[in-house]
Amino acid sequence: MTREEKKTYLLRNVNALLQKKPFFRGSDTCSTNDYSDGQSAAITDTRTARLPNVKKNIVSQEKFLKELDPMSHEVLFDQNLPSICVKLEDGGYQEIKFQRTALAFQEQILASHVIYLCGNPCTLSLRGGTPSEKDKANYSTIKEYWVDRNMDGWRTKAVRSQLATGDAGLLFYYDYKGRIKCRLISYEDGYVIISHNDNNGDRLLESVYYADADGVEYIDSYDDTYMYRMHTPIDGEEAGEDGFVRELPILHGFSEIPLCTKRGNVAWNNGQSLIEIYEIIYNIFFVIQKRNGWGILYIKGNLSETTKKLAGSIILQDKSMDGNGSAEFKAPPSPQGMLDSLQDLFEKIQINTSCTFLLPKDVKSSGDISGLAITLTRDLDLKNAQQGVIEWQNFADKMMRLFRRD
Repeated sequence: MTREEKKTYLLRNVNALLQKKPFFRGSDTCSTNDYSDGQSAAITDTRTARLPNVKKNIVSQEKFLKELDPMSHEVLFDQNLPSICVKLEDGGYQEIKFQRTALAFQEQILASHVIYLCGNPCTLSLRGGTPSEKDKANYSTIKEYWVDRNMDGWRTKAVRSQLATGDAGLLFYYDYKGRIKCRLISYEDGYVIISHNDNNGDRLLESVYYADADGVEYIDSYDDTYMYRMHTPIDGEEAGEDGFVRELPILHGFSEIPLCTKRGNVAWNNGQSLIEIYEIIYNIFFVIQKRNGWGILYIKGNLSETTKKLAGSIILQDKSMDGNGSAEFKAPPSPQGMLDSLQDLFEKIQINTSCTFLLPKDVKSSGDISGLAITLTRDLDLKNAQQGVIEWQNFADKMMRLFRRD
């Protein structure tokens, strides 16, 4: 099937057009489907090649948004967390109320990844060995408009959206004055990005699936020349068998697809399971602390019903014959083991998410902290940002190609 044949097929078949590769996290089992796995063989032996059959668990973009919002974390709705009851005077029982707590790890990890990757502006350079005066003038104009239109800000918004929901896009367009601008296409705002490639992996169509305030569904698809829009019927319009009305294609005015897209893992993806464990232990810890976290005054003996007060202190008189009465303060058992577990999880979360949480209490120095020390402390963040620069290079290049048409 050629590029044109595949594009025509997608535009005529809504179900095919809406097919999107899901996001994955983990699997149900650690076993493999390859029978040769673990067998002994000589280094010169051969085996019949088999197609990959790896199964993974799907995680939805809605799940990403709930993980990002602390008030939607599972720990707040987990009915398996223990609670403590007290016995009342009438023989009944009452549960001690406890406010469960979720932690904003995901938000902090996301903010760290974004600021390390986008903290500096894009570096623009004039290519070519001997640029003409016109080239230099155009280059200067492009740099000026790049700043005036806040393109670095739009790039940062796209990075933040992709690291929060899995994918993001910047749609370039001509405004009512003929100026090139862009807008963010994000799942957080109700837009679903669907990309289709040809047989060589080159982009064939970029589609955006969304609905307006009246519940009318739209699918906008872009190729190198046109924007193709289809929608569900409005005011009694006659729809096709697939339930959509197709509008006439519109020239978008660019030489390539005007939608820049990027897909990848969310920022906290590798640390989500550790974060969930941390929140469970954290809440259990405070349930125990609320019940047993303070000491008690333990008094033993045959005490008089009357008391005396001396210099602000209460005097209790022991009337027992043997005089073994006593009063002592019983301290609760130390929760050090649980605190150590939380600290260990805290460190492992940082390793798994390539994010360093450096708090003021962690900085202890009698003098200036060297730049080398700061660099070593932020090693995980810097490595992740350097990898991100490589992964986002094509996105930034396409942004410039579309923008410089202004």
